[in-house]
Amino acid sequence: MKKDIMRRGKIEAKRIEDKKNRVLTFCKRRAGLIKKARELSVLCDAQVGLVIFSQNGKLSHFSSPRDMNLVIQEYHENIKSSGKLSSKVQSSSESEKVAGLMQKIQVTEKMVRNLKGEELSSLGPDDLEQVEHQIQLGMNRVRARKNQLVEELQRRANDLQNDNDELHKMVRTGIASNPWQQNFQQPWQRNHSLVRLPEQEHRRTVLKGWR
Repeated sequence: MKKDIMRRGKIEAKRIEDKKNRVLTFCKRRAGLIKKARELSVLCDAQVGLVIFSQNGKLSHFSSPRDMNLVIQEYHENIKSSGKLSSKVQSSSESEKVAGLMQKIQVTEKMVRNLKGEELSSLGPDDLEQVEHQIQLGMNRVRARKNQLVEELQRRANDLQNDNDELHKMVRTGIASNPWQQNFQQPWQRNHSLVRLPEQEHRRTVLKGWR
């Protein structure tokens, strides 16, 4: 018998699909749960309040050694007191965090004023040396950033100049290799005597005809 029980193992907890078996199991488990609650109250002298609602909404309850209303009232009182305690602990923790942040802000503001050369009378030699070191580091970073920007601007200017020179070169090469562009895109560079040759020839022809 014991071997058979050990072989069954753990029963998987899931909803019983058959309604009849589900109701039967509920009644058995409810009775067992109330029995365990009564034993806990008697053996450990504990105040126990047990409330059970069935699937149909039927109420079953057990309380020991006092009435259920007294157990529920004490439960609410404990909840309120524990809530106040937790709120006090939380507010105290938040106050400590705020105080720590305010202290850090004050230290940071004082450091900023010292870096600006203000409120230096309360500083000793070591503090002044540290402030000087911080200022020197800041100046080095500013110079490095400035030089970087200057180099970038110079590089961009060189790139633009190279692009401009390349465009001029391409334009000159294209005009030199295309006579049509040379005649129509750059009339100011043409030889006026060559342009007027057709007109002079026309005049000579006209004079010959009159003669």
